[in-house]
Amino acid sequence: MPSRQENKRAMEQHLYDAAIDLFCELGYKKTTLMDIAQEADVSTRTLYKYFPTKESILRKFTRENILSLKSFAGKLPPNMPLKDKVLETMVQDSKLMFGLFDVSYILHSARDDSGMFNRFELENILASESIYCGLFKQEQLKEGHEPNEMVALCASIVMGLYRHCNDLYRFRKKGTFDERDLRAFYRSHVDVVWESLYQTLLSAPAKNSPLSNIDKHLFGSMED
Repeated sequence: MPSRQENKRAMEQHLYDAAIDLFCELGYKKTTLMDIAQEADVSTRTLYKYFPTKESILRKFTRENILSLKSFAGKLPPNMPLKDKVLETMVQDSKLMFGLFDVSYILHSARDDSGMFNRFELENILASESIYCGLFKQEQLKEGHEPNEMVALCASIVMGLYRHCNDLYRFRKKGTFDERDLRAFYRSHVDVVWESLYQTLLSAPAKNSPLSNIDKHLFGSMED
């Protein structure tokens, strides 16, 4: 017999799935909490216990994806070349974000004047960059370097490439997803900058070069 905690998790997932289905069908802004409750065949009171706002549903999606991606990156073989670790993490991130449904449509339909979407996107970028920071920190340690600000710089570059490649790939492929083809597409772009990036990662940090606020956030997130 399922425990109370298991029933709670099952209900949360049921409500979450109903919300995502409606976000994909109607768009984020046009979907109401009442719509979600009706789709899930529960009362709005029950829905509010789990998700008091629509934004909390998006945050669940991001939180679970980030945790899953962090776990994935942490389990990559220690002897795998750093570039391959980066590429596999990029592919996994794309699978999590776009493999099941068009997250870009949901997020685009969430844009409004409140700035919620921009805050949500920035938080997601910073969380994703922290995962690449972890990979670059490991490489510095492996090569006998003290982790330094180059970690955050390289992570920002990789994240920029990832986002650029995703936009190009999805525009050209019109929504199709081919993991092998996507990996090759990422590699073709990463190869262009990799030598310089890797040399930068293992170079000595510039003296008296303060970290930006964002870099401090990213670098600080590696301390756990």
